[in-house]
Formats: sequence, structure tokens, C-alpha cells
Amino acid sequence: MWPELFTIFGLPLRSFGFFVALGFIVGVQVASWLSKRYGSDPEHDAQRIPDLSWAALIGVIAGARLAYVLVNLPYYLEHPVEIFQIWQGGLVMYGGMILALVLGIRKARQLGMQIWQTADYCLTGAFLGQAIGRIGCLMVGDDYGKVVPDLPGGGTPWYAIRFPDPLPAGSAFPPELVGLAVHATQPYMTAKALIVFAIGMWLLPRTRFHGQVTCVLLMAYAVLRAIVELFRGDAEARGGIYKEGLAPEDVHARLAELGVATPQGRILDPVGYRDLLRQGVEGVQAELLVSTSQMVAIVTFTIAAILYQRLRARSGPGIAV
Repeated sequence: MWPELFTIFGLPLRSFGFFVALGFIVGVQVASWLSKRYGSDPEHDAQRIPDLSWAALIGVIAGARLAYVLVNLPYYLEHPVEIFQIWQGGLVMYGGMILALVLGIRKARQLGMQIWQTADYCLTGAFLGQAIGRIGCLMVGDDYGKVVPDLPGGGTPWYAIRFPDPLPAGSAFPPELVGLAVHATQPYMTAKALIVFAIGMWLLPRTRFHGQVTCVLLMAYAVLRAIVELFRGDAEARGGIYKEGLAPEDVHARLAELGVATPQGRILDPVGYRDLLRQGVEGVQAELLVSTSQMVAIVTFTIAAILYQRLRARSGPGIAV
């Protein structure tokens, strides 16, 4: 864990921002390379990719932040200034992906590029960039997983991770969970994006119609993201439909009764709270029946499946131009 890489003139360089920027650069370079192989006008498409990418970047940042604010709207209505504090974390990548596609398609049309053909190879490159960007989530402790039981003797399961005690400055990981093994959901999400990227690279030379890769990648992303959501531990931040009796207000009341937190959910006794989690006491953590991201995944998969059928029917026997 390394939330701040170093300080320049008194200003810290956050590892989250660094890896997101690195992912963007790599994604653009891969998309440019792919345009030379799969673009309708390879000579000019590669030159247009940077302009297209900037439009997509605006969509990624604005859409991801907007989605996060909407999921946590009650909090941001009380703290409106924090809406713009992106460097503190708080992005929902579904929102970023959707707005990036919208702005990217609009820019591709303005640049005279074939929309679905361009989307196929650009989205493929974007998922490699996302895999790199997710490393930033691990570095700051964001998007953490559920607590998992220790192995006999106190060892950490191979699929889990522990965050350091004390937490370094700039950490987004909750201090009350320090020392506990949690699902390594950040690496899970990096692996998810790499799998989607690999699917795109395999399918690009085998595509039967333009837009096929885009639709398949969106469906694959939706399925894999919905699966990863099962292991996430930040239920209150994600929102959605909670299990009966395990909504945040229910859990806060339970923890207050046990004397480890305030009625608002602020942990007063971290050691006691960790003991409750280690003992597997029920009702001390909010649990989702269906998260917001899983609901979006269902919608995304459905739309992509319908679009797949329409593009395939429109393309006829050959590649659609």
C-alpha cells in the first residue's frame, strides 16, 4: 500500500492519480496501435486517436464522479464542496465507461471515423488501461473486499490481503478493519479488466461485423463486474438494495447496542469491532442483496445483447462499414 508516491513542492503525488494517468496513456497507445490494424483508414485513424481519447477521458472522469455522487447523494447534499474533490477517491467506473462511450462516439462522428469499428479497438485498449488504473485502487486501499476468516494458525488466505497497521497517510481503507484479512477485490478487478482486454484482442481479428467486439466486451464486463461485487466490503459506499435487517441504519443501531459505535455508525472501539468480525457475529456489517453496480450490470448486459443482435442483422453476410 502506497497512497502517496512522493511530494513535489509540498504537494503529494497520489498513486491513484498516477496509475489512472498511466492507464490512460497505455490505453491510448494500444488503441493507436490497434487502429493501424483494424481501422477503416489506418493512416489517419491513428492520428485521430489522441483527440478521441481526450473526449473519452473527460467522459471517464466526469461520468465516474457523477455516478459516485448520485449513489451517495444524501452525503453530498450536505457536503457539496466535496463533490469536486476527486483526488480523495470516489469513482464509479460504470458511470465513467458509459459517458466515455457517449462522448467518444460523438467525437468519432465529428472526426469522420467509422463509429462501431472505432469503438471495437478503442474499447479493447481502454480495458488494458483500466487494468492498470485499478492498481491505484490497491495503492490507496479503496474498493476493499469483505472480511474473510483467517487460516488455522492466523495465516492469510491466498485470495485475501491485509492492509498495514498503522495505515499510511492518504489511505482510503477504513482503520477499523486494519489487521483483518479481506478479499483482494482490487486485484480481482485488475484481473477482470485484463480478461476483457484479452477477449477483445482475441475477437478483433475474428469479428464478423463492426460493433461485435464492443457488445461482447460490454457483456463480459457486466458479468465479471457483477461477480466481483459479491466480494466487495464497502456496501455503504456502493448502495443498492440491502438485505433485510442489514441496511446501514440497522447495523449502526446494532453496533451502538454493542457499545462499539455511535448511532451514526462511527466506530468508537476498533479493537472490539474487529473482534466481532473475527467471531463472525451477525448484523455488524451492512450487506447488499443487489448492489447499484449489479443493477447497472443487468441493464448494460441487456442493452449490449440487443445491440449485438441489431448490428449483426444490419451487417448482412459481410463486415458492416
